[in-house]
Amino acid sequence: MENNSAQVIKRSSEFLSLKQSGKRHWPTKWLLLNYQKNQVGQLRFGVTASRKTGSAVVRNKLKRWTREYFRSFLVAGQTLEADINLIFKPMEANFYKGLSHEEFVKAMDRGLETLRKHL
Repeated sequence: MENNSAQVIKRSSEFLSLKQSGKRHWPTKWLLLNYQKNQVGQLRFGVTASRKTGSAVVRNKLKRWTREYFRSFLVAGQTLEADINLIFKPMEANFYKGLSHEEFVKAMDRGLETLRKHL
C-alpha cells in the first residue's frame, strides 16, 4: 500500500512517549529531532515551538515550512517509517525571524539523513 501523506502527531501522550523512549538528534544548535521507528508504516511528525521561539507569526512559519518540507519529501518518493517531533529551541531574539528557508531545508536534510542511518 503506497501512502503519500504524513500524519501529524497531536496527542500529548504521543509527544511524551517520543520524549521518553525516542532517540535524539541535533542537526543544528536550534533544532532537536526526537524520533523512533513506528509500527504504522508511514511518517508521522509533530512540531514543538514554544513562545520563546518568537511571535505566533514566526512559530506558524516554522510549522508551515515543516509541513511543506515533509510534503515535498514524500512527493519525491522518499519514505520513512518513523514518528518525529521537531523541537525548535529558544534562541536569541529574532533568530528565527532571520532564519532563511534554505537554512531550514539544509538542517532538515542533514537531520533526516542521520535519522535514516539510525532507524
